[in-house]
Amino acid sequence: MSKKIPWPRVFIEGAVIVGSILLAFGLQAWWEGHNEADREQGTLLALLAEFEGNEEELRRAISIERQHFVDAGRLLELMDREPSEIDGSEFDQLVRRLLTSETFHFESGAHGGLLSSGDMDVIRDENLRNHLAAWPSHVEEWAEEAESVFSLVAEVIVPYLSERWRLRDVGAEWAPFPVGEPPQRMPVGSSDAPSRALLSAAVEFENLVFIRSQGAWYAIRDGEGLQAELSTILRLIRQNIDE
Repeated sequence: MSKKIPWPRVFIEGAVIVGSILLAFGLQAWWEGHNEADREQGTLLALLAEFEGNEEELRRAISIERQHFVDAGRLLELMDREPSEIDGSEFDQLVRRLLTSETFHFESGAHGGLLSSGDMDVIRDENLRNHLAAWPSHVEEWAEEAESVFSLVAEVIVPYLSERWRLRDVGAEWAPFPVGEPPQRMPVGSSDAPSRALLSAAVEFENLVFIRSQGAWYAIRDGEGLQAELSTILRLIRQNIDE
């Protein structure tokens, strides 16, 4: 006589086994998703700190170029006057500023590491991913403009002025400064009147000042465009962190 199969118990035990398997898969999926969310938040926080620092650096760069644009405009205005009407100390100070330029550096460790690792999918927001992918091309466009301005000053304006102006007498030196603080430019001497050598070659010098003002204008324009893109990226990062 065959033994009766306890189907209800078989079904219950089978359901328990299937349920256990599904629960295990569910827990694994939850854990993996939890880890991915933690990775994303860590990546976003690193990007936030990096882009906030770059925003400050860009703001400083634009501010410096705005000042150069104003200085160049003032020099051109002075050169439209008669030499006897020009304030020699102001002229010297403006020319001294014309000798200065600097390069700017953006941090890219977190962003560059994300791109090079091919792990961009850790960020779920497609819009943010697209902006992060396009960021290097935006920076490159602005960097080319900033580099051209730096080259103009270093390779054209400084040699031109050094041939016509005694830089040791009307130049500048580094003042002592506490560790961690930027150096301040301190004037060294000052001529009583505008440099006759520069005013005697007014057309050449005026053209250089005008080209410098153009360079500042383009650097400001491209910098403001980069600033708008950077603001968008920061907004998206903060939005995804808040979520």
